[in-house]
Amino acid sequence: MVSWGLTTGFILIAFLIPYSFNRMRLRRMKEELERAKLELHHLRLRDKETERRLQQDKALFLEALGVPFLIMRPSGRLIMANALAGALLGIDEKKPMNLLRVLEASAFRNVLEHAANAAEPWMETVDIQTTAKSPVPETRNYQIISTPLNNGENHIGIVFHDVTGEHRTQIMRRDFVANASHELRTPLTIIRGYLENLLEDEEMGNDPATRNHVLDLMMKHTQRIVRLVEDMLVISRLETPETGYLQNETFDLCEIAEDVALRLESLGNHNGATISIDISPTPYHLTGDKFYWTQVLFNLMENALKQNPAPGLHLRLEARDSGNKHIIRVVDDGIGIPAEHLPYIFNRFYRVQQSGPIKGTGLGLSIVRRAVEAHHGTIGATSIPGKETAFTIELPIDKNATR
Repeated sequence: MVSWGLTTGFILIAFLIPYSFNRMRLRRMKEELERAKLELHHLRLRDKETERRLQQDKALFLEALGVPFLIMRPSGRLIMANALAGALLGIDEKKPMNLLRVLEASAFRNVLEHAANAAEPWMETVDIQTTAKSPVPETRNYQIISTPLNNGENHIGIVFHDVTGEHRTQIMRRDFVANASHELRTPLTIIRGYLENLLEDEEMGNDPATRNHVLDLMMKHTQRIVRLVEDMLVISRLETPETGYLQNETFDLCEIAEDVALRLESLGNHNGATISIDISPTPYHLTGDKFYWTQVLFNLMENALKQNPAPGLHLRLEARDSGNKHIIRVVDDGIGIPAEHLPYIFNRFYRVQQSGPIKGTGLGLSIVRRAVEAHHGTIGATSIPGKETAFTIELPIDKNATR
């Protein structure tokens, strides 16, 4: 017979073996659970990093658009927007908000509300007064494109294109055509009237003095038309975006100044004016298009002579270097320009006053400004009526120019 002690040992072994086995299984299960938790933690971190990079890529993409852009729900809830849209709408684009409520008093609200209710892609150009880019209220033109997105959540993408520049250019072109037509029509009408009188009135045609007087007036108006057409061609070339029309070379400003003074000598003598040139050093070299710089000096000096027909005018052309700039000034002591006119004198067809029977083209100073700006310079005007009127040009010095 088996002893009681042996029996007890077998019984203990029978109980301990399953217990030890279960403990090992539990330990392995616990280790596997810890590994699973660690892997899950790593997956969560990876998901967060992926989400962060995705959001970063979205933000970079939105900013790379270069135009204000946003995505919203039909309810007006903002989904995302770039910084340009935030600046335009005056909001913090990173905060959750309902645009239709936040922009309740804004001119953009009607636009966004229209976009929210549009079932099809929609585009419209609107005029909106905004202070987003300037402390002074300014009316700007925006082309707004709204597109429903087929992402299953009825999101709406909205793009704001600032077309203010294009709009103003169209207005300028329209006004230019209208003004040019008016300026051409006036002398043409006068010439046609004189021609009709000569053809219909035999006595006028047979009277040498009358005929010569009429032909002289017709010639002056014809010359005005030719000058107007030439000025329009010049300013048209200057306003093209390309700069290939400039024939850059190094030339002596003194030679141009003397040539312009010679061409204006008869007008100066007729007006009893004196013209002086004060340029230092000599020769005075500039780099640019010689033709347009001749136009600049001629227009500035001719303008001074025409606007001051009274005898005794002193007109002076100066040129000096100051630091890294050329300073060129056309100065006279004539009647001057009233302060209220100074901001507009470089506008096309703008005239301060007229003297004499034949008007100027109204394009001279506009050509001057365009030509100076085409050479990367600036021009300004100051005037103390009756004492001094000065047009000052500042031009960067070309270090490669021969001195």
